[in-house]
Amino acid sequence: MWRQMPLRRRLELAFVALITLWLAGDVARILSEVRPRIEAESRAVTALTQEFVVAALDRVQSAADPTQAISELIASLRYLRHVRVAVGADASATLAPPPDTLDSAPAWFSTLVGAPLLTTTLPVMIGPRKLTYIVIQPDPTEVVAQVWRETRGQVIEGLLLAAAVLVATNALLRLALKPLEGAGETLARLAAGDYSARARPKGPPEIAAISQRINRLGEALAELSADVRRLLERVVDAHDEERRAIARELHDETGPHLFALRANAVTLRARVAGEGAALAQAIAEGVEALQKQNRRILANLRPAALDELGLAPALEALVEQWRRLQPGVEIDLATDPKVETLGPRASLTLYRFAQEGLTNAFRHANATRIAITIAYEPPSAAAPPLEPSLAGLRARVEDDGQGVSQSQTPGMGLSGLSDRVRALGGDFAFGPRAPKGAFMEARFGLAL
Repeated sequence: MWRQMPLRRRLELAFVALITLWLAGDVARILSEVRPRIEAESRAVTALTQEFVVAALDRVQSAADPTQAISELIASLRYLRHVRVAVGADASATLAPPPDTLDSAPAWFSTLVGAPLLTTTLPVMIGPRKLTYIVIQPDPTEVVAQVWRETRGQVIEGLLLAAAVLVATNALLRLALKPLEGAGETLARLAAGDYSARARPKGPPEIAAISQRINRLGEALAELSADVRRLLERVVDAHDEERRAIARELHDETGPHLFALRANAVTLRARVAGEGAALAQAIAEGVEALQKQNRRILANLRPAALDELGLAPALEALVEQWRRLQPGVEIDLATDPKVETLGPRASLTLYRFAQEGLTNAFRHANATRIAITIAYEPPSAAAPPLEPSLAGLRARVEDDGQGVSQSQTPGMGLSGLSDRVRALGGDFAFGPRAPKGAFMEARFGLAL
């Protein structure tokens, strides 16, 4: 629980504990001093009272009625402060205080003080005969009450001081820790991928130094992100260049050889008969199948329609091709006309995005409907799972197939597509779609 408690609360509790210890120590000091104080005062008042009683007893000796004289003497001592006097009382018992004595200290406090019982007994002699005896006991009631008032005042002052310290500490801590809230918000933005976030170096020097370090971290992350993006661009460019090189080899070298083989097979079929003609026909059909496969490979390696027609028509051609192959599946395509202004790298990325989405939907999802959307949208219209700040150009492929699990990891095709999207500064996501099916989405800033 202590580990989960906010720092401000911890400091407040620490101050409360310190003030409580200070109060406890001060009260303990007062209580430790009160008993010697009571004992000293009890001895002094006992000695004074004893001298007075002894002097008064000398006059009792000559009184006509000694008993009456002793009673009058005790009555005159009834209202003495800090002392109790009685005739013939039990020396081991505590004498009752005068009826008008007001004990303002609680009983538990008097018990806590534990004032000692000091009893002095004086015999009353009439000649050689012992008439009675007088008991003198110091009365610590007023001293204890005074100590109680001092202790109570000390505790009240301590509590008021504690409350004032807590209020002042809370205000000071709020003021001192406020810059940390800005630093925390900056860290949250950095964690979300906004490497342009910076904290204001304000507040105490220690907190300002933390903000400066966070800013240096943001700068380092921005540089690292730029380096990663440049590296991804180089990887994607190298990949595309390799695809173009392979496509050239297939088109310029393999294509003519396949055409020559097919032409020779057709010529051979015309010149021979019987089994030779059937064999030549089989060779021609096999070469024709290889030519079709070569064209499909060429289309996958480098879509010619993208270079010749532009992004939107190339996407229409891609969708139309899948419609012919899978006539039972409904495919919807919505493309913003402004995508035609995109550069070659962005256009190729969006084409590959749609191509990979269609391939996955037909290969794995068993879908009956596929929707492809490529459009610009304002940041306020952004929707999960990506951050609104990344809104701008949004590409999405979704289907109503069997869907994917949350824990499913992307394959090679999706990983390569994610690298392409990140190389353009975008964000990529895929996952299950409600109520069923799957989605694949990419979002970019407006400047591609």
